[in-house]
Amino acid sequence: MAANPLEHVLDHAWVGPITKHQILLVVAAACVAIPYILLARRTQDGTPPRGPFWNFLEMLLLFIRDEVARPNIHSGHEHHHDEHDEPHGISAAIADQTHPHPPVAQPHVHYADRYVPFLWTLFLFILACNLLGMVPFLGSPTAELSVTLVLALSVFLVTHLSAIRKLGVGKYVMSYIPRLKADNLPMTIFLTVAIVPLIAAIEVMGAFIRAAVLAIRLFANIFAGHVALGAILLFAVADPIQGGLSPGGTVAAVVMATALSVLELFVAFLQAFVFVLLSSIFLGMQLNPEH
Repeated sequence: MAANPLEHVLDHAWVGPITKHQILLVVAAACVAIPYILLARRTQDGTPPRGPFWNFLEMLLLFIRDEVARPNIHSGHEHHHDEHDEPHGISAAIADQTHPHPPVAQPHVHYADRYVPFLWTLFLFILACNLLGMVPFLGSPTAELSVTLVLALSVFLVTHLSAIRKLGVGKYVMSYIPRLKADNLPMTIFLTVAIVPLIAAIEVMGAFIRAAVLAIRLFANIFAGHVALGAILLFAVADPIQGGLSPGGTVAAVVMATALSVLELFVAFLQAFVFVLLSSIFLGMQLNPEH
């Protein structure tokens, strides 16, 4: 690390053929699974979690549910309900997903709640991967394009398979075909033959482009932050005789690297949030193409 601060950005073999990022992906999954399994056990009987750590974990889940999933994902024909009709707290949210035999009298459950566990998993896993890059000698798996492509592919599959399940194959296919009308026959023929196929092709390409944007923007933001931090540290550890910084410049570089690390902490949360926010928006658009 001291010899090459950029090493933490790049993937390389750690244990035989197993690479660093492959191991860190497992570590990130464990960092998400273990505390939330413990949280689920604590709240399984409906008891609210107590303590700053457990409350912080609850806050993350409720934020994704209430501020990301529910505002963006709708059935298309539901009415607004009073806030008091909604289940509140993580104990109610987890009970909705895990209770094998729910009581007969249930509060209103938002349509988006069926997708909340998927969005929770996405957000927490991406956040854990991003934060691993803040640990010395480790790195962010999300700075690897192949990782972000798989994450985007999972969103793509859930989005379109859910739309097919909700709409049916015929209505799903028709959602890509615009309904254009004209006042006369020649214009109707022109629209049907030339414009409608063009717009349909653009819509189909747009579905794939949205998935690619999810992958590339997450990769680019995380990778660029680590490269910038590594470049600053390169100057800090370089020998002044060989073109490195003076002692004063080295101190300045370390201060800049520290400030950039704080910024990266913010970016780790921000990029996980933006990825899940865009995923929920794309999912809502595909489930309700008429809106």
